[in-house]
Amino acid sequence: MLKRRRKQIEIRFILSMIGIFCVFSGVLFLRLRGGSIVRAKGEDLLPEEAVTYRQDDMRWADDRLGDSVFTMRSSGCLVSCIASAVSIQADEEITPGELNQIFSENHVYDGEGNIRWAAIGQMPGYCAEVFSDVSGTEIEECLEAGNYPIVRVRVKGLGSFHYVLIVGRRGGEYLCMDPLEDDLTTLSDYGNRAYAVRLVYWEKQ
Repeated sequence: MLKRRRKQIEIRFILSMIGIFCVFSGVLFLRLRGGSIVRAKGEDLLPEEAVTYRQDDMRWADDRLGDSVFTMRSSGCLVSCIASAVSIQADEEITPGELNQIFSENHVYDGEGNIRWAAIGQMPGYCAEVFSDVSGTEIEECLEAGNYPIVRVRVKGLGSFHYVLIVGRRGGEYLCMDPLEDDLTTLSDYGNRAYAVRLVYWEKQ
């Protein structure tokens, strides 16, 4: 009787572990769905100066994105990446706070604070491109042309969606400006997985 009870406990334990594994695998699959593995190729390629910004900088952290309820602190990673890219290319730096104000005045945001990419392209000096595919090819072409692609990643590889700016490559790694970090990171910090590629660059008039 005792042996049978032990056997039942063992079976229940095994079934519980199988269930946990299946749930974890399902969640992991859903988290990684739609992402593509991208890795740096070629020799080191670095910008002369990587301009870094934090979206939660107290100077603009509480600024709203257009007429939405979202702020730079909560949802300003994309704007911060664009500000960094433009600052590297333009003759003078533009902060995320300044860029957010420009975007708001030019109705770049929709009611939910999402960026309307076509609206950026209508602004003097700004060019925007949304890539339909997510692969290393687009990223490499951007870098070789002297531009800096913005990629959607997941925080720590499995967390919430987030945007970082790829500013170059070094030692087989893509270097990233993360608006939530003080120092440059690498794409491997996010599992080398990208879910979208965007590009905003400054074209001198």
